[in-house]
Amino acid sequence: MSVAIPVTAAQARPPLPALSEHKIARFAAIIVLYFLQGVPLGLVLVALPGWLAENGATPLQVGGFVGIAMLPWSTKLLNGLVMDRFTFKPMGRRRGWILLAQGLMVAALIAMAVVAPGVKDIALLTGFCFVLNVCVTFADVAVDGMAVDIVPDDERTAINSLMFASQSFGIAVCSFLAGQLLASGTMTQMALVLASMVACASAFVALFRERPGERLLPWTAGQASPECEARQNSAWWPILSGVVRSVIAPRTLLFLLGTGCACAGFAFIDAVNPTLAVQHLGWTSERYSSLNALLSLIAAGFALVTPILLVRWFGLRRTIIGHFLAIAALAALAGASFAGWQGDTLFMALTASIYVLSVLLTVLHIVWAMRISNPAIAASQFALFMAVPNLARSIMSGNSGWVVEHGGYATTYGVVAGIVLLGLVFCLLARVGDERQLPA
Repeated sequence: MSVAIPVTAAQARPPLPALSEHKIARFAAIIVLYFLQGVPLGLVLVALPGWLAENGATPLQVGGFVGIAMLPWSTKLLNGLVMDRFTFKPMGRRRGWILLAQGLMVAALIAMAVVAPGVKDIALLTGFCFVLNVCVTFADVAVDGMAVDIVPDDERTAINSLMFASQSFGIAVCSFLAGQLLASGTMTQMALVLASMVACASAFVALFRERPGERLLPWTAGQASPECEARQNSAWWPILSGVVRSVIAPRTLLFLLGTGCACAGFAFIDAVNPTLAVQHLGWTSERYSSLNALLSLIAAGFALVTPILLVRWFGLRRTIIGHFLAIAALAALAGASFAGWQGDTLFMALTASIYVLSVLLTVLHIVWAMRISNPAIAASQFALFMAVPNLARSIMSGNSGWVVEHGGYATTYGVVAGIVLLGLVFCLLARVGDERQLPA
């Protein structure tokens, strides 16, 4: 005689699919995580610089704020080294780090809401934004490492396009919300709204395991996957030696220099555009934030499909070269025509074109970086590929105010064109996009 064993609701309910085995779940989780990166980026690169410029901050102050607040994005190699060495294996190689970073990001925003720094507290505001970016860079490195781990080769161009489209959409949403709330509300209200947005999206991501059989949360049942056990390093030397070997290769060094120079357009938009629009063209901070929100939406749309089509039609190498040349030509045109600008139509058109092309070029560079990354040290190696251009972006943003005050806006546009062309030279020497350079 058999005895019926009662089944609880938790036992009867099948678990949601693991990210490694389900394409839709994998894409959805990565898209949401990249959307959340838009929260600090929209705040630091758009909403707060426009707000500071409207309240009298100088180009040096705005450039310094952006440069310092964005510095954590240039230290991603350290994050990657820590993640490749340490992890809570029962929750997967990267997922524990992702959830921890998202939780700290919410805490940082709540702290900002409580303290509510004002316009005169620019140092304190910079400190809060620096901490916020530290949190999000840990999440970013973990997500990139997870993508290298679990995304198949035939999905990588598509996932990179979706990642940056989602990030651009996140920047658009955050910059618009933050800009409106700063203009009509308070710092406290703005920070609490952003904290709520991050918390809700993070809760969705927490529903999916990285690989089957792992723990959903630290206190639930599950065990480390064979892939995690095999790939997770138990010593520092394999990680460090692998990263060093990848860096000392001449083509890798040239690639890193090229990607750094490619950020010149971003640096101009980050640190120069706020004072150019608000103080030179007479815009309000609300209008400036709204324009950048629209540009981020446009960039998201282009990033969603354009890289996939262009790489399919022309190949990765030719597409990268074309983007370099287009950005340099537009920056040179802006510098040459600046003295004759009537109104702000040309400013908006050039800003939109340079921003969208810079986003697409970044997507293309990341496709190449992902292809040449070693999964065993993916967090460290891929973080290095991302850290160098971010460091270059911070340095150029921090020094942009000096260039503007000594040479003017037209000269600064010309400097951008020259740096971008130098980046093209480095990438040509590195043979970036040449499929024959990939390991067999």
